[in-house]
Amino acid sequence: MTLEELTRVDVDLGEKSYPIFIGADFLSDMGTFIQPYVRSKKLFLVTDNLVESLYLPVVQESLEAAGYDVYAFTIEQGEMSKSFKEAERILEKILKLGCDRNSALISLGGGVVGDLTGFCASVLLRGVDFIQIPTTLLAQTDSSVGGKTGVNTSSGKNLIGTFHQPKAVFIDTHTLKTLDPQQVLSGFGEVAKYGLVLNADFWHWLEEAGERVIALDDEACRYAIEQCCRIKAAVVSEDEFEKTGLRSLLNFGHTIGHAIEGVGGMRGSISHGEAVAIGCVLAAWLSADMELCPPELPEKISLQFQKWGLPIQFESTLKNVDLIAFMKKDKKATGSQLNFVLLEEIGRGVLVQNIPVETVERVLNEKGRKKNGFSFFEQ
Repeated sequence: MTLEELTRVDVDLGEKSYPIFIGADFLSDMGTFIQPYVRSKKLFLVTDNLVESLYLPVVQESLEAAGYDVYAFTIEQGEMSKSFKEAERILEKILKLGCDRNSALISLGGGVVGDLTGFCASVLLRGVDFIQIPTTLLAQTDSSVGGKTGVNTSSGKNLIGTFHQPKAVFIDTHTLKTLDPQQVLSGFGEVAKYGLVLNADFWHWLEEAGERVIALDDEACRYAIEQCCRIKAAVVSEDEFEKTGLRSLLNFGHTIGHAIEGVGGMRGSISHGEAVAIGCVLAAWLSADMELCPPELPEKISLQFQKWGLPIQFESTLKNVDLIAFMKKDKKATGSQLNFVLLEEIGRGVLVQNIPVETVERVLNEKGRKKNGFSFFEQ
């Protein structure tokens, strides 16, 4: 297989532009594919303990066969590994092994691995090259593209991080076959977000073909991944550093979603994409409450999410006071104001500032919280 046989999407950022390559079952060719995008024969690869057994051997063998010296580091799977402690551990090991500004880091795994590896690459020697090989639906459609890196802290998700664009992204859809159902749904939560807030045509395609993506149909997955990458590439090209407000639209569903994750302790009881799915539904209800969108739209979205198997409400044990506290630490927040990306209609989002706390709490109480263990649609 050659690079020319893969689907290519370009992120246009001038001197920092880079390609996204999409194909299937090409990890054994990574030694050849990576050559135009690295400047050193010394490569530092980060993966997690699940991906290590699945895909590290084939990638490392391919890279070494092409003449690269590969040093692999493994982290524990899950959000708890996206921390200063893990970043320090990896960076200290790299420094002891010896590196220079031509060295490159490679991320092989999901969003946690990608964000952590990107963060390490951005601060190592004040910035070294970085390659993404995302292996989950969430990473392939969202987190591997755009250059956002970060670590979590007790104060919230991704509040400490950098903008550091990769040199290239290699998306092998074959890796989706080893995901468990929760990981697939987690990724699909982000996929649905793109249609809801930025592209009505894509949303309508998902209404018809979303189940095929969730079932990991090859053609449907490849199309969905390509569309998400094209949408995000266009947004990032226009607003790399989230200065104009356009890129903030990609955070639709994340203000509430991150709060649900944070209050839950980020220990895996709910995945990132599932939390974002709940956040998308509640953002739609908030949009209707504020008369920004048609009143029937949130229920339509909720029913579609339920059809796909995505959650639409959070556990009743999560308290408003804790959720609101996390929302006030959101990157879009200004002072103590709550700022949300909301919907005007399918495919058109808007950043709304200074939303009253009591308005958000009303939506959380009436639409967000499970009551007696049941969805409000089931009562």
